[in-house]
Amino acid sequence: MPVIPLEDLKLDRGQRLLGLDLGEKTIGLALSDTLLTVATPMQTLKRGKFAADAARLDIIISAQGVGGLVVGLP
Repeated sequence: MPVIPLEDLKLDRGQRLLGLDLGEKTIGLALSDTLLTVATPMQTLKRGKFAADAARLDIIISAQGVGGLVVGLP
């Protein structure tokens, strides 16, 4: 996915945003509603190897209808 300003984000109807809080030991996830008005904490993933973490996130993205990621900066 390309990095773009939030105001330029164009999602298909019903898609959600997935927020990622990337820590050294865990990845916190928050999922928006389909109206993009509120995000709710979803789960915390224990970090592992990058490929394994990316594969788990890909499954979540597909299952939840995610159209964009919001990555928190430390």
